[in-house]
Amino acid sequence: MYSSREGQQWFSNDTISTNRRYFARGINTESSKHQLRGIINTLKHATKTLPIEQQLVKFSEIPKTLDETPIPDIIHGTLLFFAERFKDCDHNVIRRCILKILKDSEKHISQNSQSSELEQTIRKIFFLLENQSNDPIARALTLRCLGYMSVLLIERLDIQHGILQRLDSSVEIEANAAIFAADKLCSKTEKFSALAYEKFVTLLQASHVSLAFKTKLVRIFRHMHWDINLARKTRIICLQLLEQCSDDEFVLTILKTLTFLSNRALVDRTDQINLLIKYAQNDPRGHVKTSSLAYLTNIAPKDLTFEISHILILLSIVTSAKELNVKAKALCVLTILFQQTRLLCEIASIDTEQETRLEVLHYIQQCEDLIQDKVIEINVITVKLMSVIIIESKRIESISNILVSPEWETYFSELSKRIAELILSNTNQLIEFISINQTERDKYIKLMQEYLKCLFSICLSDNNLIKDTSKMIINILQEYIDISYDDVFAQLSKFLLKISEYKESIIQEFREDIFFFMKSEELINMTNSFTMLAKTVLKARPENVTQAKEFKESFMERINQFGNFQDGRYTQNQWNIYLIGLEAGKSGCFSIMGAIVTNFVNEVDVEAHRFWLRALSNASNAEQMILENIEGIQMQLDLFDEGVKFYSKCDTELSGLMSLIDNSGVRVFGKWFCQLRARFFSTMKLILAQLNFLSSRAPKLLDPDVVNINESLILLARMHDFVAHSFLDIDAESLAILESYQICCLVLAYAIQCLLIPSFQKEEYINPMLLPLIRLAHRDENDSILTGQYNDMNSRKNKVQYVLRARCVEVLRSIEKCRTSGTSNKTATQLSQFVLFILSVPINLPPFFFENKQGTHLKWSKVPALGWSQSGSRVSSTAVSDKEKVVIKLEGVVQLSKKLAKKHLKSIQFIIFGSKTDIFEFDVFEETLQGNFKFSDLALAYKGKNIKQKDTSEANYVATTIVPLINNYFATTALVQFPMDSDGTGFLNIHTRIVDDKNIVWTIGPDLIISSPSEYQNNQYI
Repeated sequence: MYSSREGQQWFSNDTISTNRRYFARGINTESSKHQLRGIINTLKHATKTLPIEQQLVKFSEIPKTLDETPIPDIIHGTLLFFAERFKDCDHNVIRRCILKILKDSEKHISQNSQSSELEQTIRKIFFLLENQSNDPIARALTLRCLGYMSVLLIERLDIQHGILQRLDSSVEIEANAAIFAADKLCSKTEKFSALAYEKFVTLLQASHVSLAFKTKLVRIFRHMHWDINLARKTRIICLQLLEQCSDDEFVLTILKTLTFLSNRALVDRTDQINLLIKYAQNDPRGHVKTSSLAYLTNIAPKDLTFEISHILILLSIVTSAKELNVKAKALCVLTILFQQTRLLCEIASIDTEQETRLEVLHYIQQCEDLIQDKVIEINVITVKLMSVIIIESKRIESISNILVSPEWETYFSELSKRIAELILSNTNQLIEFISINQTERDKYIKLMQEYLKCLFSICLSDNNLIKDTSKMIINILQEYIDISYDDVFAQLSKFLLKISEYKESIIQEFREDIFFFMKSEELINMTNSFTMLAKTVLKARPENVTQAKEFKESFMERINQFGNFQDGRYTQNQWNIYLIGLEAGKSGCFSIMGAIVTNFVNEVDVEAHRFWLRALSNASNAEQMILENIEGIQMQLDLFDEGVKFYSKCDTELSGLMSLIDNSGVRVFGKWFCQLRARFFSTMKLILAQLNFLSSRAPKLLDPDVVNINESLILLARMHDFVAHSFLDIDAESLAILESYQICCLVLAYAIQCLLIPSFQKEEYINPMLLPLIRLAHRDENDSILTGQYNDMNSRKNKVQYVLRARCVEVLRSIEKCRTSGTSNKTATQLSQFVLFILSVPINLPPFFFENKQGTHLKWSKVPALGWSQSGSRVSSTAVSDKEKVVIKLEGVVQLSKKLAKKHLKSIQFIIFGSKTDIFEFDVFEETLQGNFKFSDLALAYKGKNIKQKDTSEANYVATTIVPLINNYFATTALVQFPMDSDGTGFLNIHTRIVDDKNIVWTIGPDLIISSPSEYQNNQYI
């Protein structure tokens, strides 16, 4: 029985209703009140019992706690405690620690800027300033604390005036702190900027104020961008100050301030560019020139007001400046500017005056000569500039309405090859320098890395240049091979590896050369270089089963030499061999991955490692089972069952691993991928079996077999999409692999729909993902646009994506031909061949498969609180109907992984629906793909009211709410109906979807199911 309730009430999370309790699956956290109580008790205990040094240690742990649980209740309570401590303590060392805490918590303060809960915190911090404390250090610390809380002071005129008054303090640390607080406030509010402007001008023009103070104060003017008139007045004052004082630091501070101001206010930008160029060109002080050019790099990426005249001045600085720093900074500015295709277009266009074109070309040629300069650092920066010009020149060639002048066209045509040769020549020189001067080895290797990055960017769009460059690098490796050069050769080998990822066909030509090179005794002892070259060779995969077996034998022979394989085990370089094995899986060479990891299983001592290695072994066995038998698999469909068994074992091994590393029950991509591939194999078996049967007869009207395989394919395609968007941390390559197989399933389903189902018995539907490929299929095979698209796909990193998509275009073209001609002879046979082709392309294990840590996920601040929406007297649990309304409160945070720490998320969507039966039959449902997919599918179907008749009885109410994420925190309430049977059972289901800054929807989980306790007596309740 419930106690009497008046109006809307929340169930407290630390109390349990005696007769009706609700179990929430998907979370296991205590309430925010409990967490706050624990934090405050810990801090109070430290304050009372620990010496100051240990108190500081405890206090310094708080920012990390707030980052992990940025819940308003916790933030408010914790900051209030520290504000009280700041006000009452007698030690400034504690106040400094609290200042550091406020600095680290500034983003949380901003997140809660609209909350009135922090008003008391501000009052307690301001107390020392308001009551004229006699301690200037305490007053200075107070001002800095107020600076970090400035977002809360926008309407607090009393505190703003207090800060301005302290600018007149005779105590330096207090006046400096007042500048800091004023600077923070000006960055947050236009009103304070306008209010304080005259005060700042008065101080800057006063003769009694020190130059050091003015230098600090003038920096605040970078925030005077709120109003155009204010920005222009500020610029005039700064220019006057520039004329009045020539002090180096003061001049540089004003130039920097004006640069930031013009970037934010978007006025007088051309004037600011001219001002900086004037100082860079004419000022006699080298560091002023360098700084002016550095400030130009802040404007250059965003500004469209740069003109050819500016380019000419910068080029003249490069060619004439004696100071190396000035020359280097000018080259950096030009590198940024030439990344804007517009400028190079204007310079090279035949419409530009010939004198100007030739003058720029002359300067550029002089810059090119700097690649052979004695100062290597200048060489590298110049190479970066020239590589940008090469890339942009190729972009200009693709712009049809730009006519390039003859002299520039000739220059562009010869530039790539010449620069590539110069880079390789300089690389040779660096190797020789390293042999002579070992003390600067690290410096030279870093410079070599920069050279090779530029060389890679130059070569990527030119197959002939790639081929020539790769051959020259292999020659360098062979010529200078020496055990002492391992770290140097690793950089050159890495270049070949990067080329192999994008241009597999190029590396195919050099595979035998690299293989032969890998036999050398010197390379066997060069661990890093051998590892890189082994990974490179793996990218050039064999074309058939026979070649694959020969390739494996040759490759493993070299690996065994590298690992000194004796008595069935590797005795050296084990870690590198393991990495090579992983790369084999990522490259689709499963026989090699299986051979390597199997050798390690019995050699490792840690059980978690054995689980992982056995998982990899089973995954490789599953894929290899299909690949080795692809020619006869159509007649040996039971082999698919073996593949499914291997992936089931892989899934089991990963579960064992997760249990040992305390990740049990969390969503792991590796497990979901295993379940997805097992489903893929089962579906392919079903399709081949049905197509084998259909090839002997024509399909009947509404043939259920045809309809079933069509629906199975669409379902499988949706499951690939679901997995791809269930992990926010997933990398682009893994995403592309899943997307490629999704498209293959959609193409196959579309083919069945078009060719096997009569037109009058279907509603034709084309998935939007197929539209780009269908457009390509409608083009002639020799069409230049089609060729361009293929070349674009071929230059992508993922070869599986390229091969499968190219074949999908061919299938779509065949479908159009059949539909046009009206003939569909041997359709089932043709579709079987397409299925076999998909199976014959070795899948690259997604790189994300090897990530075993939980990534970005939802962390609920508390178990969702339930409250009845109507008032009433005591109600028996057996008397409550399923029409009773309940309010649910959802609160928590999206916890981003370190990799995505800076990613911006827009909103979170909740789809809440009730059911009288348990939709989710799995206990540890974050580990299961099938259950999560079913749950999401059902939620979206309820939301769209696209529910089959047999399912409509399950959901009696649906509520959808979208909540903006503020610093990844969310809080919302929704009014729903909690379904109840006469025996008091029922389930409330909550599906969550995240929307990122690109409007992509992610279902990262966990979803929630709230139920009555009748079936879950031993679980956690609210």
